[in-house]
Amino acid sequence: MAIIFAVIDEAQIMTQILVTPDSLQEALDKASAGDRIQLQAGRYDGVYTISRRRGTEHNKIVIEPAQDTDPTDCQISQRMTAEEFRPKSNRLAQSSLDLGYSFPGLYPWIDDARLRVFRCEHVTVRGLCFRQSWPTHIFIDASRDVVVQDCRFEDATFCIGAFGPTTRDILVERCTWTQDIVPNRIWHQIPWHRIHGATVDTAGDYRLFDGDFFRSNEISGGVTIRHCKIKAAFNAIHGYNTSLQAPLNRDFNIYQNSFEQIRDNVFEPEDGASNWWFHHNDLVDVHKWFSIECVTRGPMFIFSNIGSFRTWQGSDPLPGDTDENTGGAVFKALKKATDAKGPFDRLNVFHNSFLTRSAYIKKGLLPGMNHLNNAVSYSPSSGEPPRTKGFFGSVEKAEYRKRFTSSWQKWNIRFDGDVIGFPAFAQELNQPMYPLGADIVECDPMFIGQGRNAADFELAANSPARTASIPMHLQLPSSQWSSNGGDNVGALQGPPGSPTSNRFPGPSFAPTLAKLDYETFMGS
Repeated sequence: MAIIFAVIDEAQIMTQILVTPDSLQEALDKASAGDRIQLQAGRYDGVYTISRRRGTEHNKIVIEPAQDTDPTDCQISQRMTAEEFRPKSNRLAQSSLDLGYSFPGLYPWIDDARLRVFRCEHVTVRGLCFRQSWPTHIFIDASRDVVVQDCRFEDATFCIGAFGPTTRDILVERCTWTQDIVPNRIWHQIPWHRIHGATVDTAGDYRLFDGDFFRSNEISGGVTIRHCKIKAAFNAIHGYNTSLQAPLNRDFNIYQNSFEQIRDNVFEPEDGASNWWFHHNDLVDVHKWFSIECVTRGPMFIFSNIGSFRTWQGSDPLPGDTDENTGGAVFKALKKATDAKGPFDRLNVFHNSFLTRSAYIKKGLLPGMNHLNNAVSYSPSSGEPPRTKGFFGSVEKAEYRKRFTSSWQKWNIRFDGDVIGFPAFAQELNQPMYPLGADIVECDPMFIGQGRNAADFELAANSPARTASIPMHLQLPSSQWSSNGGDNVGALQGPPGSPTSNRFPGPSFAPTLAKLDYETFMGS
């Protein structure tokens, strides 16, 4: 370990510390405000912990590669391939049942990470490369103001884990994660139940992939995830609040990310959650895009996103296997009314452009759904027959109980101002059981392409969605926001043929968590 230089001015105190694999843990143990711990080339294959270290708002503790060092030359890695870890992952999943967990998985071992951040504040992990680490790359516990920035992640069950009610204010930006580096394996080849089934086959399963890009449990919140690229993964953003405490699982702001080949869900608040925002993101090939099975929920905002597909998931199962989870949907809802504990605030879904391949919502209920000014088109994948049942699930009268709830007044559900092109949409939905708003347009919104990029979602010149949006009035956490209408329905705005079609801006994120008192935190 070598201290290279210190810079002191009116704003910052910075100490640059060069480390090797043998001296990294010593530097973490001694880290203080303003330290920049810089990794030189070498094999960083240990387990590293930064514990009870405190930076300041203007003098953070930074962990990064040394200058002029390629991050791949100092990557943090367990040096274990997916194939090597797979048998152990299946055994661990089975043992979780033996330990009394209600569902098999590697969740009890999420804290088994290569880099652990415990009881720290003002810590930044920047520009590092994490590979071949199982089950977790980074785990954050009882810490505040932790930044994970410009990092490259490959492999792992859990990319970033966060735990505990004193954990809050986490920023993840400009990171990439490819969970399975074997192309198309998660999306096309491994049957869904082999990753997330209720029973474990220790020989045939792939439990090592049953994880998330960001997974939190019982944290306060204040999570921002932006400008990240997540690909070939099972889940993306997953936040639990099993205790249903109102102060927890709040203020998630997820924007300007791309998600591709996500075999389960992208957006998944669990149990109880409040003030989750998901906007200006791109989704391509996702099984079920938004899983919102909360039994109680504060306000949520989903807007200015584009979503599409190129291929069907699970279309090439392993020999002798089957895959029943190939239909997917845009929204996964709470299954039973008896599960709804409440209260429920508005689930605001507006100005999105979606090219769907299956049912929009298959069954269940989404209390407070406020679905406005969205452009939705249906198109099966090229060369594939349609696999849809209906916009809201089964179209068979004998199976209406398997459809999305029709009790819209009871559950405060509203669909209005949307332009929806879907097989037999009018015949299925234009009936008293689904009281659609007066400004619903049952017509294809006429996207100019097939959703392979953002420009494909531009509206044709004669689209019925152009300048057709209705006024909106939304309640934010501490204020109100309104739109006068007259914009394009869907995400993309701008005149036909414009070089760049801007997305509908929508409201600005409004947090609910109070400003931090760090002195109180560190003394607790």
